[in-house]
Amino acid sequence: MTTTGSRWESRENTAVTLARNVSTRYVLIAINMAIGLVVLPYNVQHLGSANYGLWMLAASITANFIVLDLGYGGAVVKYVAEFRARRDPVALNEVLSTVSYVFTAIGIASYALAVLIAVFFPHIFNVEPGQVQTGRIALLIIALQVAFYFCFSVYGAVTNGFEQYHLNNIVGIVFNIAAAAVNVLVLWLGYGLIELVAATTILRIAPLWVYRHNAFKVFPELRISRDYFRRDRLRELSGFSVYLAVVDWSTRLTFATDSLYLGIFMNTAAVGIFAIAQRLSEALLNLTNQLHTFLLPAVVSRAIDGQLERQQSLMVKATRFQLAIAMCLCGAVGTLADVLIRAWIGPSAQESVPVTQLLTLAVVLRAWTAMPITVLQGTGHHRFVAVASSLCAVANLLLSIPLVKMFGLIGVALGTIVPVAIFAVVVFARSCAVVRLTWWHGVRLIVWPTVWPAALVGGVLVAGSGALPAGLVPVLGYLTAGVLAYAAIFFVCGLDRDERRWFVSTFTAIGSRCLPRLAAESALR
Repeated sequence: MTTTGSRWESRENTAVTLARNVSTRYVLIAINMAIGLVVLPYNVQHLGSANYGLWMLAASITANFIVLDLGYGGAVVKYVAEFRARRDPVALNEVLSTVSYVFTAIGIASYALAVLIAVFFPHIFNVEPGQVQTGRIALLIIALQVAFYFCFSVYGAVTNGFEQYHLNNIVGIVFNIAAAAVNVLVLWLGYGLIELVAATTILRIAPLWVYRHNAFKVFPELRISRDYFRRDRLRELSGFSVYLAVVDWSTRLTFATDSLYLGIFMNTAAVGIFAIAQRLSEALLNLTNQLHTFLLPAVVSRAIDGQLERQQSLMVKATRFQLAIAMCLCGAVGTLADVLIRAWIGPSAQESVPVTQLLTLAVVLRAWTAMPITVLQGTGHHRFVAVASSLCAVANLLLSIPLVKMFGLIGVALGTIVPVAIFAVVVFARSCAVVRLTWWHGVRLIVWPTVWPAALVGGVLVAGSGALPAGLVPVLGYLTAGVLAYAAIFFVCGLDRDERRWFVSTFTAIGSRCLPRLAAESALR
């Protein structure tokens, strides 16, 4: 059964939608980075390295519960978009109701798992006797956020499937600022870790009801009901989600388990030191890992139409641009990691400097492979990606355990870098073969134009870093100057004339569409 004419079927200009979604996403990222710059050292100062590390250990445990979604999170977004295009609200409600019941069961199971881990907490992790009870309570509080996330995740999928990302981005901006303010207030009033975790968790759960409201706003016919549960829909979703699950599990095993290794084989102080480098690398990943997510439909379209030449051009240009962003930002941070961390956290965190440099390299490798992975997934090679990702994860596990025992913090980072580097080379080679591009030609077109400007600017940054005045602001200003210098060199030398002309015309077109719209909305207010 289908209906026509309802409000949820209408579409606006693609450029306006893209500009609004991307711009609010980057505002959210920028605000989160600014919050991290201010709040992280404040938390370390008031809680101490051991308690801060205990908090990060509990958070990292629950963060890995997200893999329990079994790939349904990505699958439901795909099917929402598909049935929206078909204008079939009944099929949409069947998919959403079916997944809603599945996710509710997963949410309950995730909290039961948290309870089990809390019982054996001192037997799994190397924590001081006085930290055991605090760690258990913190774990169980944070696990509530994950359980609620599963129960409400279908509503976020509706908003994303209807290409209204900006609604939830704005909600995220508001509540992240509120959570940061409450964080500072709780510690300023003299409360401890448990009170801090409880207060911030409440502010992480609260926006879930707003996401639900947004889902009904973009899809008024939304109905979550037992009557819409369908076993055949579950089988259909499962056939697609299983490969997404394998990739997601492998990625998390590779990149999100380092704190667990440190908590098991070292102590919570080591987790706290590692968390500084991890926070920086996660912020850099968010800044560099956005472009390819919008290009999967274009990859699929070119694959269906057999447009091999356009597919090759898309992969070359998108990969080069995304890699350039990573080389620009990660190169600057990695080069100045010593002075940046000293100015940001203080001399006590100098152990995190080499870890930061290794993790920024991992971000560069992930940026290099992001678009090639998208090409492989969009051209029917998703099984290859799943197998390669799982092998990378197993190699990370086998390397990290002995290396952390041998080298401590640096060993954990090395255990990540080595398999990720091999994975990057293999995936890049396979994607080049798929678009009929030799590996060496791909390196010449994609890698070389992004690497030499980074080496040049990095050398200049190192040469001048000794003359920097003390303080975080001068260091950030110096970093910004290096980033702008790289961007200018890459724009002039790393892009050809047609690409430069395309960038200028595209941003001009987006501006000409968005600015009048914003002006009109302001006038109406």
